[in-house]
Amino acid sequence: MSSASKGQHPTTALVVGGTGLVGNALQRHLTPALFDPVWLLTRRPQPQRQPHLHWVDTDFKTWPDASAMDLQGGTLFCALGTTLKKAGSPDAFVALDRDLVVNTAHWARDLGVRKCLFVSSLGANPQSRQLYLRTKGEAEQELIALGFDRLVIMRPSLLLGNREEFRLGERLGAAFGAVIKPALSGPLLKYRPVAADQVAAAMVAAASSPGPAIDIWESERISRFRSD
Repeated sequence: MSSASKGQHPTTALVVGGTGLVGNALQRHLTPALFDPVWLLTRRPQPQRQPHLHWVDTDFKTWPDASAMDLQGGTLFCALGTTLKKAGSPDAFVALDRDLVVNTAHWARDLGVRKCLFVSSLGANPQSRQLYLRTKGEAEQELIALGFDRLVIMRPSLLLGNREEFRLGERLGAAFGAVIKPALSGPLLKYRPVAADQVAAAMVAAASSPGPAIDIWESERISRFRSD
């Protein structure tokens, strides 16, 4: 898949979760040739790294003034996500990983955003007994119901990359994944860890190319993606 169609004009992008692992990678891949301007919602002030990236402070309880954003026909990149430990309780986890995701998408859609790209998880299932996978699956269902012109759902396996915060479980999982990676082939290929940068690159390429109204990228497809 090409990272952009030839002659394509840049469009507006809105990013939530821009300070996380995939979000940081998105900043590198959302080039001004493809997306300009790029509006990034954040709870914490961030340095202005590139002229086309614009940070907008918000507490996500009241939405910022979007009159200057001109999001009509734009694209939402949602990389929001936390852990149960960091959230502090199951309710707080669901409030961020499902409710805030859906509320943000609803707000963006009402402002004219037509495409949504969402980082979910391998195994996401609204019927799962596991809180994390159930919450991701419920978020997917609600995003589908919003009726975007195009919704791309990324379902990566364990994410690789350098986080600002230390997550022991992910460090151990990454180390274990590196050891067993040669054995993860065939039907098990989807369980291989995938780099956050790879997920971000695939998201931008999917947003810049035509595709089905609902497009689900499982981890194996993300891992096989190659940009031009």
